[in-house]
Amino acid sequence: MTATAHEQKASAGHPTRSVVWRAGRTVGTDLSADRITAEFGTDDSVRAWWLLPRDADALTDTAELLGLDQFAIDDVLGPREAPKLDVVGDTVLIVTAALSFDTPSAELSIQRVSVLATDRALVVIADDGPLATIGLLLQECEARMRADGIAAGLHIVLDSLMDNYSAALESMEEATDLLTAALFDDKPMGRSEQLRAFRMRQAIGHLRKVATPMVEVTTSLANAAGLPAEQEKNDPIARVLGTTMARRFSDVADHARHAAEGTGALRDMLNSAYETNLSLADVHLNMIMKKLSAWAAIIAVPTLITGFMGMNVPYPGFAETGGFIAALVVMVGAVCTLFVLFKRSDWL
Repeated sequence: MTATAHEQKASAGHPTRSVVWRAGRTVGTDLSADRITAEFGTDDSVRAWWLLPRDADALTDTAELLGLDQFAIDDVLGPREAPKLDVVGDTVLIVTAALSFDTPSAELSIQRVSVLATDRALVVIADDGPLATIGLLLQECEARMRADGIAAGLHIVLDSLMDNYSAALESMEEATDLLTAALFDDKPMGRSEQLRAFRMRQAIGHLRKVATPMVEVTTSLANAAGLPAEQEKNDPIARVLGTTMARRFSDVADHARHAAEGTGALRDMLNSAYETNLSLADVHLNMIMKKLSAWAAIIAVPTLITGFMGMNVPYPGFAETGGFIAALVVMVGAVCTLFVLFKRSDWL
């Protein structure tokens, strides 16, 4: 593929699946895993990155090239494997995830991403969605990878994923602020808002399960990248990362830590919103009961008086206009008095 054709393919949104280069010059693009393996056997100066789907058959040649055992393959392809950092021979294995938060449905989408890195190769294994995004990023940063090595590509991938964590957290914070805005108006949440709050809590829990272990993963990478040159040869991770990427991986670790800590704060905010909502519901119920009790007391007075007047027993003013007027005045006066008293007591 010519350089012009390669650029047209990238601009069309179709990421290159692999790039192989030697001494800064491209050997080939979109090569299959077996072709890449053949190129690696011809010259130690060959470097490459490639993308693979989450499929055992597609991983076979790559696993053989990088010396992965069955345990490592299970970690890479496992659907529920927690984020982790491992070393298999000279290969650094990172299991992580790509995230996206859908605000209207309040759902967090998690797609597993695995990264294999040596000092000569970078392999990203994921579903089509994350692969397309990561492939375009690696294409845009090819010059940096050729200058700084495979460690630059690993940083590009992890930095992109951690930025997605921060973006998901920010979207959750905005959704939570909108959700709790009604509470500041002294209005309890409705049924739809309560269901949305429940989905938000689920999404926050899922983000926490992914972001928390990534703090340890990225911190370990930052520490390895910061090792002195004389200690680098004794640490397989440091041999892959080199000694020039410490600040970049420290920044990635900070992003992961921010996302993990932010989930805790956001969860506390939602818990407070739940408690506030319950308190507001109790207050509104008490207000309704007070109003019903007040109106019942007010209505009881004229009922009592008219019931007394309806007895078949003579009383002062019985069957007389004056008696009727006196009873009416007493009823109106009693009702007005009770209304004023209840109003002053905030029962009405």
